[in-house]
Amino acid sequence: MFRSSEDATPSRFHPTEADLITYRDLARALGAPPSEAICRYLGPAGQHLVFIGESGQRDWARVDTQARARWPDLPPTGKIASNGKTLESLPERVVYQILESLKHEDMEIDLHQPIMADLGAEKADLTLRRRSSACFIEVIGSCGPNRITRNDHELRGLERFERREAFYRRVGITPVCIFLDLLARPEDLKALCQSLVDRIADDGRDKEMSL
Repeated sequence: MFRSSEDATPSRFHPTEADLITYRDLARALGAPPSEAICRYLGPAGQHLVFIGESGQRDWARVDTQARARWPDLPPTGKIASNGKTLESLPERVVYQILESLKHEDMEIDLHQPIMADLGAEKADLTLRRRSSACFIEVIGSCGPNRITRNDHELRGLERFERREAFYRRVGITPVCIFLDLLARPEDLKALCQSLVDRIADDGRDKEMSL
C-alpha cells in the first residue's frame, strides 16, 4: 500500500496499489480522473475504490493525491476541459473532450443549447453539428441504463434527464444517451463518439450531394 509522507492516517481508507493503478489507467484513458460513481461500474477492480468514495470526500481526495504523487502527468480533476471550456459535470467533460479530439474541422460542439427553441426551453447537454446536421447528446452522470440512483442528488439528476427525454419524444427526436456505465469502458465510449462524428460527416455529405 502506497502512502505519501504527509498522510499518516492509518488503515482501510487508503487505496491499495491495485486501486492506484486502476485509478491511473482510467484517468489516462478518459482524459480526466474518474469519480467514485464511475468506479461503481468497473466490477471487482473498482469495489474498494467505491468503498473509499463512500467513506467521504476526504478519503476520495486521498486517492487522487496519492496517485498524482506517483504519476504527476495525470490530467487535472474537475469540470474544466483541456481546452479551457467549463462543463456542468465531470462525465460531460469526458465526453466533450473525446468528441473535441475526434471531430472534423468543419464541426462544432454546442454546450447546453436549446433543442428546438421554438417549441420549448429544454437544452441538450452537447450537440455535435456540421452545417445543418445535428446530433443531440445527453450525458447521464447520475446512473447506469438501469436508472437506479443511490441518493437524492443522483435522483434529481435523473429526473432532469427524464424531463428532457419527454421533450425529445414530443418533438420526435432521438438523442444519443450516454449513461455512467459507459465511462467505465473508455474504448467503447471512444468508439461511440467516433461513430457519431462519422454519422454527422456522412449526413452532411448526403445533403450536399442532394443539392
